[in-house]
Amino acid sequence: SLGTRCHCHSASKMVQLAWCASIIASVGMLEVVHMHAVSHAAACRPRLCRRSVAMVKEAGTNSKQPVDGIGLLKRIARLGRMHATPVALAQLTDDIDHPPENVPRQSPIHTFMDSLRRTRRKQLLAEMLRTDRQTYIETVSFLSIPRYELPNRQDVPLRACDRLVRPAASNSLAELPLNGLVPDCTLAALPMDENVAEAALLRITRDIYASETGMARSPVTGIRGLIEEMRRYMLSPQGVSPQAQQLVLVRTLRVLMTPFLPPFYRVFMGGIVPSSERGDPLWLVNAVQWVATKGDALPLPFNSTKLFTPGAQLGPLPYAPLLTSIVAPYAFGFLVGPASLNLRADGQLGGLVVEKCKFLQESNCKGMCLNSCKLPAQQLFEELGLPLRVTPNFATQECQWSFGEEAPPPEEDLTWPKGCIVGCTSRQALKELSGSESHDSVSTCE
Repeated sequence: SLGTRCHCHSASKMVQLAWCASIIASVGMLEVVHMHAVSHAAACRPRLCRRSVAMVKEAGTNSKQPVDGIGLLKRIARLGRMHATPVALAQLTDDIDHPPENVPRQSPIHTFMDSLRRTRRKQLLAEMLRTDRQTYIETVSFLSIPRYELPNRQDVPLRACDRLVRPAASNSLAELPLNGLVPDCTLAALPMDENVAEAALLRITRDIYASETGMARSPVTGIRGLIEEMRRYMLSPQGVSPQAQQLVLVRTLRVLMTPFLPPFYRVFMGGIVPSSERGDPLWLVNAVQWVATKGDALPLPFNSTKLFTPGAQLGPLPYAPLLTSIVAPYAFGFLVGPASLNLRADGQLGGLVVEKCKFLQESNCKGMCLNSCKLPAQQLFEELGLPLRVTPNFATQECQWSFGEEAPPPEEDLTWPKGCIVGCTSRQALKELSGSESHDSVSTCE
């Protein structure tokens, strides 16, 4: 009856049916129901290949396989035959969560197979992300895969298997139909203390920001002091416009990078030919043009002088997204917090995820996130020759940085929620600044 009642047309329902049935089969119960449910799930979702369904059918014998060398090779071969489908990933996750009972958990074989299964699952998830992102989101939203093991967390909601949440008065968009506010993050705040190097970089950044804005320094130290100074500028007459907030941050980041780093990044990452119009050093401009002139004397299949026209962009170079994602956590970690490498939303290299953005945690303000972090960072890297898309998750306060990916304008970005955060620290101040208690706009901080 389980199979005959199935009328699923979405990936999530299909995965639930197949996975629940596989769990039943894994303990040796109702294997006929399991076979019928998996077959019907495959019929509801033609994308599930027959070979992956066959892998699931082996679930009932998983715990019965011997632990000798031949049995181990069979298990490894079974992993290799799996394909990037929801059913295969559901079975693989079940194997990880419920390993064979005849293999002791402290044994080398268990450790080896657990590592191999997790590696294979990560490979299959990456393949699914590249080929069918929507199916990837639906699949990982249901399966109990640790969040840190996902190749990309963008648009993946907070799940029951994720970190513990703190109680919140309202944590669902559906509960806020009248005022349209974005729910607060329900995760516990993390300590955001800085080490000596980070504290020094923050002091330098605050000095630069103060000189660019002309605003008085806040006595508060660390990232909280910087956020307080940014809020003061946002509430000032000269900083009330979003464009002014973005521009002053871009100027601050340019100074922070020093005059030496941008020219070399544009050349070796962005593939931009040096030019005096961009402010590149004259010796660098002349050196590249000298090389281009010498190239014309060689039997090259192109005109090097024309190719290396000052200001022309030949990139970004293929290695730029990955290399930048490796360096970025060390360069900007003092502003946003710890980050780890992952894949971009399209499944390609060049992504990193900020585990819990300390700028967003401490400000809890969408406007400051947009105008004092997201857009300035995207503009800066656009100037350097490498597109960047910054995608914060306001439910978890994670933030995805995807180097090499074009960013749509906020008004066209479907991942950017409308309205202000429930506990926004700036909205009430902006209402008071407007002088109208009846001013109820929820997006004033943007």
